[in-house]
Amino acid sequence: MSEVSELKLNLITAISSSDQEEIVASLLYSQGCNIIYRAITLDGLTKFLSELKTLVSVLYSKEFGSQAELTKLIKVFKQHNFIEIDDRFDPLSLISNLAGITRPALLQQLVRLDNLVTVIGSPDSPGISTITNHLAIELSASLITSNHHNLRPLGLSKVNQIPASELGKTLEEFGKDQLIIDGGSTTSLTKILADRRVNAQWLSQSISCSRYLVYIVKSGDNGMIYLSEFISDFNNLINAPMLICVLNQQRFDRYGQVIQKRFNDLASSYPMFALPYDIGAIRAMNSPQSKFKFWRNSAFSNQIAKIGNHLK
Repeated sequence: MSEVSELKLNLITAISSSDQEEIVASLLYSQGCNIIYRAITLDGLTKFLSELKTLVSVLYSKEFGSQAELTKLIKVFKQHNFIEIDDRFDPLSLISNLAGITRPALLQQLVRLDNLVTVIGSPDSPGISTITNHLAIELSASLITSNHHNLRPLGLSKVNQIPASELGKTLEEFGKDQLIIDGGSTTSLTKILADRRVNAQWLSQSISCSRYLVYIVKSGDNGMIYLSEFISDFNNLINAPMLICVLNQQRFDRYGQVIQKRFNDLASSYPMFALPYDIGAIRAMNSPQSKFKFWRNSAFSNQIAKIGNHLK
């Protein structure tokens, strides 16, 4: 599955200058680091470190305290790594230091699972999480989401929130149960392989372990542009999962027919499904009698069933 060393990206800043602290924080966030505490006083920093159970790196300025106080602090909490930030710090040098200290070498062995499906979509596509909820019910699957962003509609399936750094290891614990991952949105899978941010790490591991990848686009011009970019990029992947393309919120007027034809032309090499715009079916699972209403015969539920049969 995945043998990944724990990413020690948790950092603490103890910088007296607010302007310099803002510059450092922006740099760290851009590299996928997580600032868990911004110290204002030496006493506050001491108290926080004394209660902390994980290893961190502390970025501090010499003005944050006296030389004696800082020396004592570093000696008391010698298990943590302390990096001094001066007025002329070199961003490249700082990132290089953090790369060696907070990002140990990763040893990854990702195995594709026959019982794992990842659902993603284009940036403008609504309903990614809603469709994932419906598919989870259709497949009687355990639903997996990330814990770094999880603003999603409620559903009947149990939701398992997993940190990106623990995804591979945790998937093993589910055994052979059917799994479905709410992966979020993207248009380029090749770029996330080199992206060190948490969201990219989550997507990369999800897709690498999945047997099927469901890509959802909204019925419209923007959706077709995103789909064209995605398929062009997807064709460059090595050992890619099996792709299924879904056209969401399809309408059956003249414009909808034009979009349908463009969708068919773009995704002709892959299994395709079109979900009609049916707000009643979408909301059914959240109503008091949702478990009965969800199974009513409608074009939306029929298409969900067809997608589910293809994924089994």
